[in-house]
Amino acid sequence: MLSCCPRFQKGSTEKKVNAKAADNNASPRLNLAPTQDALVARMVSEEIRLDTLRWGLIPPWTKDRAIAHKLANARAETIDEKPSFKQPFKKRRCLLPVTGYYEWETRSDGKQPVYYSMRDGDLFCLAGLWESFTELVETESPRLPGLDLGQAEPAKLHTFTLITTTPNLLAKRVHDRMPVIVHPDDYAKWLAPNTPAPELKSLLRPFADEPMQEHYVTRRMSNPRYEAPDCNTAVDFS
Repeated sequence: MLSCCPRFQKGSTEKKVNAKAADNNASPRLNLAPTQDALVARMVSEEIRLDTLRWGLIPPWTKDRAIAHKLANARAETIDEKPSFKQPFKKRRCLLPVTGYYEWETRSDGKQPVYYSMRDGDLFCLAGLWESFTELVETESPRLPGLDLGQAEPAKLHTFTLITTTPNLLAKRVHDRMPVIVHPDDYAKWLAPNTPAPELKSLLRPFADEPMQEHYVTRRMSNPRYEAPDCNTAVDFS
């Protein structure tokens, strides 16, 4: 887990991951935070689809949905060992298309958000895992004296976690972790259900720092409800 979960500037495109958009319930956001919905690419019935999933993994065996706050990130080093991530790593991997992500630098005057993106301005994809959590939801039914006709129906919630690894030289200046960025050539391998575990683990490495860039952004975006156009606009804090 990160000591301070990054917030992501999300964008999605079918062409980027060769995916079919299954739904469009989650619109692009400038400041995506854990417990919010995002369009995530995953393999379903032998095709790559973009579906709406909630950030913060909820294992199917848990009775406490609040665990999602603790499972927004998964460490690459132990992803095939932890009970919450072991099965999703084998069978349910996903990609989150983004245009950038944020981290916070500790300064003498407080926390300063830093925005990381690609120099060419293109989208890139973060490695993740997904799960389905089923809970019973009470439905509204007519009530008669002495008779409760309310029924509990199963409701399925799809959630995901993002994988972190050691930082590259650029990200290391601010934080000791960074999200796993998957190279476009490896998208299909990461999502394919039959990719051997050693090959998957080899993808969970720090992304090269040369194609990336960073700049400071407004501190107002530290509020997860702030999504003004200047969220990722460069500001001078020199």
